[in-house]
Amino acid sequence: MKDVKCAWAAGIRGTNLAVGWCLAVLLFAGLRLLGEVPGWSVAGFSLILLTLVLSAWQLTQMALTFIGRRPAAWQSWQLVWRNKGTWLLVELGLILLTLPLGLWGLSSRLLVRLSVPAAWVNFVGLHRRPVGIVVALIYVIVAGYCLLWGPRHFRRLTPQIQHPGTARQMIAALVISGGLYVSWLLVAEGLVGLNWWWGPQLSASAAQLLAWLSLSLILFGLLVAAMLSMTTLVWSWCGQPVVPQPETSRRQTGALIGVMVFAAVCISTQTIYQTPQFSQMALISHRGVDHGHGVQNTLGALRYVSRQHPTYVEMDLHETKDHQWVVLHDENLAALAGRNVTPHSLTLAQLERLTVHENGYHDRLVGWSTYLKTAERLHQPLLVEIKTTATDSKGMAARFARQYGARLAADHSAVHSLDYRVVTQVKRTVPQLRVGYITPFNWVSPASIPADFYSFQRISVSQQFIQAAHQMGAQAYLWTPDSRAAMTRMWALGADGQITNELTRLRDVANQRPAANWWAVLQNFVFSYL
Repeated sequence: MKDVKCAWAAGIRGTNLAVGWCLAVLLFAGLRLLGEVPGWSVAGFSLILLTLVLSAWQLTQMALTFIGRRPAAWQSWQLVWRNKGTWLLVELGLILLTLPLGLWGLSSRLLVRLSVPAAWVNFVGLHRRPVGIVVALIYVIVAGYCLLWGPRHFRRLTPQIQHPGTARQMIAALVISGGLYVSWLLVAEGLVGLNWWWGPQLSASAAQLLAWLSLSLILFGLLVAAMLSMTTLVWSWCGQPVVPQPETSRRQTGALIGVMVFAAVCISTQTIYQTPQFSQMALISHRGVDHGHGVQNTLGALRYVSRQHPTYVEMDLHETKDHQWVVLHDENLAALAGRNVTPHSLTLAQLERLTVHENGYHDRLVGWSTYLKTAERLHQPLLVEIKTTATDSKGMAARFARQYGARLAADHSAVHSLDYRVVTQVKRTVPQLRVGYITPFNWVSPASIPADFYSFQRISVSQQFIQAAHQMGAQAYLWTPDSRAAMTRMWALGADGQITNELTRLRDVANQRPAANWWAVLQNFVFSYL
């Protein structure tokens, strides 16, 4: 461990390295702050390019320091330029590997700007399981390649390295780096807990100040962990040689600390004062239930939950064998009715005779026309999810819109779907009806898939996706937070509504004092780096 500490000192305070770290922190802060501005810009491209170039130079300079060389800064730049193609591939690989891990808090800011054809987005959404498996395999292959062959590539980038690190040395470095991040995470979660416990006892301004200070400490700690982690990895790539004594003056070290504090303060201030946060929310009952009362998507559950007057009751439709619609979520009735059949294999009359069981309740399946009439009699707006399968009839979505679109619009109801073809067909047929797109995960700009609103999957959502929706004039609903903590965090992101199985709990969360929940802003901030 003594050698590792010496490597940290040399990697932070070696010749020109303190200056490089100062520039890296400033560029990172610039990317994080500029990430709140919508779309691409010359400034954004310039910062990204400068960050890539500086990263290559800093890594080269660090490697040369670890093998006892002390080249002038221009010599390191020259070495980077000679290997610019290889460096570009290496850095793209690093971005690919860190993107699922937050990319140091920049992943959402990058993905929300990624614009791809709507057909591609729809293909990924409808085939998310096989696509997810393929992406995971690619990720494992790239990670394994970097682990086994990374030191050899690093030797090409820095020819002076005589004995590149072994796989065992790299694994040891990864363990140390993981320990650094786990330590940071434990401290960060401790500060989140402090704000959760103490914040409600403070005044609004004092709770906000506590959150600001906590955010600054969390980010400062992350910068320290990132620097030490990168230093450890480069040291392992170089074969863990004898580490020279650092030569940087105390003035440069002090300047680095000052720059880190400045960056932490700027980003924390932006995080605290950016909007929206804790905005008014739509309360939406998922599948028409609340805390397991009744069977999902049945009239009994609808009548029960409508007494609470949710903004919407969200429910699901499948086309039947006789081209009608049944209110049902699952593509197979094995779980709810104990029958290994699909909605498309039975007529609506046959389906309505089936009894479904859930949560100790039982009820009959119901046709869409009956469900809609009941909702209208209860004056309950609906959020209708149209399910699609390969066996649907041609033009099913457009036919649904012609039959029910105007009626739903008059009821102040809305339609959404995981299939973007449904979104476009229904909107084209009934322009006055609100139609939204459901995202199974959030990985592209919402502008790629225009809609009146978005039902974002909550696990991968971020404030950037919500703001991108707002910039398009669309609302952002999040599905499906059920715990009080998850609901509060989604509220802190500025969600326009939440689709939940726990409607009563969501109403309690929405009635809280926002100033008592700054801990949720901190928790979202920490999660943005994971």
